Amino acid sequence: MLSARGGSDGMKTEAHDRYSLTLLISLLFFLVLGTFLEENRISQVFMFLSMYATLIVAILKLSQKRAMPWPALLLTVSSMLVTLVTIFRPVHTLRIANWLLLSAFLGYISVALFSFLQHSSAIIRAKLLASLSLYLILGMFYFAVFNLIQEVHPGSFVEVGPTPIAASRDSLFYFSLATLTTLAYGDVIPVSRPARIIAVLEAATGVFYIAIMVARLVAAYQKADGERR
Repeated sequence: MLSARGGSDGMKTEAHDRYSLTLLISLLFFLVLGTFLEENRISQVFMFLSMYATLIVAILKLSQKRAMPWPALLLTVSSMLVTLVTIFRPVHTLRIANWLLLSAFLGYISVALFSFLQHSSAIIRAKLLASLSLYLILGMFYFAVFNLIQEVHPGSFVEVGPTPIAASRDSLFYFSLATLTTLAYGDVIPVSRPARIIAVLEAATGVFYIAIMVARLVAAYQKADGERR
């Protein structure tokens, strides 16, 4: 009985490790590939659909539930549809709706992944990999929020140079990761009040996230080590 249970737990741990590693590699792949792809519709459709599929499958496999609750499912489907429509018809209203829904979707993914980190007990490697993935997803979440602010209040983010210009989408993604890690190069700056407040919140999120995750991972390791003795 105990042997069968141990084997089941071992298989479950290996599955979590595999899906956590797949999620992290996929996110890194999207980040690197996105810098080299040309700005055309085919590339955008491929990137967005791949991102949605990877995040949804990973969350379903890592969570205890095997199906998304209907509010989350409605949010996911709506976000995917609006994103696809916006790629082919990028009018201002659709762009605002797109970034709003994408922010909500990435926020839901962040909460779901954090729930996995909080409730899974002795899955040390899976927790470590998932925590790295969550860190990148938080950067993507704030990137979507920054784009939403830029759409609602154009010129909220500015690229510094001889002639300051409004920050592009690629620059905002770079700015989001730089802010999350508190690098603060200063070549992209928030100008409007909402932009500045959200940028400060992201920097605080990055600092507190590292402190909280390190504490949780250490506690999980100590618990697992105690159970083995």
